[in-house]
Amino acid sequence: MKTTRKVLIPLLLLAALVAGLYGYFLYAPKPALPVLSAALQHKRIELGGLQRDYASYIPAKLPANAPLVFVLHGSLQTIDDIRTFSAYEFERLADQHGFIVVYPQGFEKNWNDCRRTADYPARTQNIDDKGLIAALIQRFASQHGADPQRAFLAGYSNGGQLGLRIALENPTLLAGVAAFAANLPSDDNLDCQASGQPVPVLLMNGTRDPINPYNGGVVTLFGVGNRGTVRSAYESALYFANLAGYPRDAVHSSVVWSEPTRRDQRVSLDQWQASGQPEVALYSVIGGGHLLPQAGFRAPRLLGPTLSGFDGPQVIWDFFARQRPAPASR
Repeated sequence: MKTTRKVLIPLLLLAALVAGLYGYFLYAPKPALPVLSAALQHKRIELGGLQRDYASYIPAKLPANAPLVFVLHGSLQTIDDIRTFSAYEFERLADQHGFIVVYPQGFEKNWNDCRRTADYPARTQNIDDKGLIAALIQRFASQHGADPQRAFLAGYSNGGQLGLRIALENPTLLAGVAAFAANLPSDDNLDCQASGQPVPVLLMNGTRDPINPYNGGVVTLFGVGNRGTVRSAYESALYFANLAGYPRDAVHSSVVWSEPTRRDQRVSLDQWQASGQPEVALYSVIGGGHLLPQAGFRAPRLLGPTLSGFDGPQVIWDFFARQRPAPASR
């Protein structure tokens, strides 16, 4: 009996320690689903011999020629994950402002972005994710009357990297891109053919991001899965500002939000904006982690702090809503 106790007690203590660590660093309760006017629809589209899954939210009272907003999950995530991480806010905003939300599913939970070093199947098999977005734009235009000239993409982490790839290579496909928890790959890690044409781009990055370094450097998934190096958040924004023709001193900088009880938590905005030029914006989430700041969901602490007082989805939609792209053939 004493021998059994000597073995059992350490095991119980270890189990309690593991449970405690899981509860603190990994557990994140799902947000409550808001009252919405319609239900999420799950469908498939065939592209390049592959059946690609996607989900869409179409408000019950959808106006004619409605905008289209793609929301892309991060690496190793699913459609359900990005809905959780954004606390269903894009669907609530769709009801409020009259646009369609589309959640595509990445190939084996990843996207084929520009990072040369990345070795997940979407890249090694050269999956046509740009073609997927283009095909879905046409499907929603033909089936639901969406405006193909007002298609936007908001992407988290690896999903944001795909958005940056489209901004670089196919800038007329989308009327604007918002990438959060993602920086532009550095030249040595860039495996894209940049068009050199400008496009409206918003970046939203946390200064305490443990995966995508705010100040640039190597991207890893907590020390494994090397995705190569990226530029700093500011250098990434400056790249697109230069494409848009802004002089270096054209940036307007301000603090747009601060936590009253935490001096180390605030959001600053670096913005390049002028009539007739594509807008570029960098929201620096001071004290924020690898996530989208919003009030409805506290991400696992392993990803860094969640700044719940700043409404990231609303800011992204506001950015999309004020873009007025000129008509162009696709």
